[in-house]
Amino acid sequence: MLHIGHFSFDERDARGNPRHGYFTCLIDAADPEEATAKFGEHILQMKKKEDVFANMAAVYLEDVIKVEAVPEEPIVTWLQSSQGEFPKSISHSLPAVIKDGIEAFGLPSNVDKHEAAKGGGYMVSEPFIRFD
Repeated sequence: MLHIGHFSFDERDARGNPRHGYFTCLIDAADPEEATAKFGEHILQMKKKEDVFANMAAVYLEDVIKVEAVPEEPIVTWLQSSQGEFPKSISHSLPAVIKDGIEAFGLPSNVDKHEAAKGGGYMVSEPFIRFD
């Protein structure tokens, strides 16, 4: 059964400044307890192997969602609202994931910029939908 785990984390940048972020994992597991154990093992391995996890100081499990059947209609699995304007941030789809049958897709206007900025830095993404 598919399980989706939502996590938040604390980290320090190269200068020691505090940062925070969020990530999502998914796994096929018998139950939420097995999924949680597998998520924990995976996060520990990512911390050792991947630069994007290297500066994490603490990871918090926000929730685990069990998906018994693939929904026929879209569902929202995570929503967070923060005070203030959107902060400068860098996001990664499928960090360190190279598996057959798993691909990330984005708006062409955003994807090209992300490819060009792999070395770091911030960029402004184009809105998918604008409500004003």
